[in-house]
Amino acid sequence: MRKLYFKQLLLVTTGFFLTNLAVSSAYGQEAKQLYEQTCAMCHGPSGKGDGPNAQVLQPKPANLATALKGKDAAYLTKLLKGGGASVGKSPLMPSYEGILNDEQIRSLIKYVQGFAAAS
Repeated sequence: MRKLYFKQLLLVTTGFFLTNLAVSSAYGQEAKQLYEQTCAMCHGPSGKGDGPNAQVLQPKPANLATALKGKDAAYLTKLLKGGGASVGKSPLMPSYEGILNDEQIRSLIKYVQGFAAAS
């Protein structure tokens, strides 16, 4: 009986993981495109704050690998919806309220959190 329960649990867990992996891959591609369209011009292709627009901005865009450490999704949602000034950062960071929907914001947050996780 215990072995059967363990096998069922393992199947359910594996199925859940694979489903989330497929969804995450689909969101990952969309999120990468969103990042490239909305963030990379300032933050650069790998989030180091070295995008083409960074040369003329003061203050310089944040290196996301370090700036996002310890920041949760609620903070990043507020940042994306309200712009930099909403969290005490640069007012040059625009608000994406009304430009990105909640699903796009969530997928973008997961994408940029990868910069901090990779460092």
